[in-house]
Amino acid sequence: MLKAKNIAPSTQTSISSGQYSFVADTTPPKGAGEGFRPHELLEAALASCTAITLRLVAKERGIALERIDVKIELDRTNPEESVFRSQIAFGNEILDADRRTLLAAARLCPVRKTLSKSILFEETPE
Repeated sequence: MLKAKNIAPSTQTSISSGQYSFVADTTPPKGAGEGFRPHELLEAALASCTAITLRLVAKERGIALERIDVKIELDRTNPEESVFRSQIAFGNEILDADRRTLLAAARLCPVRKTLSKSILFEETPE
């Protein structure tokens, strides 16, 4: 579980898991722009999960990868849907069959699976 803590009057918010922490904020003029924007955190969750999934699958299959670059862009221009666009690049040449295997595995990352489901929100009093 993550906790978000905000202290007036700043929009900068501290996020902590108890073990790790970082800051989030919104862009000026509403905020100070002193941290990741909340939608960037969604992009980061998907990008990091995809990269981790690819690394684990490559290791399991014996595919030598120097580097994995994952870029995620969240497009919210249509009010009826959100579109995550991804670009995946590998730091070295790999066989086409391995590339296909890895790209298929990227679609199975747990965060992508979560974001693909119907999402409900429950608020509970503290």
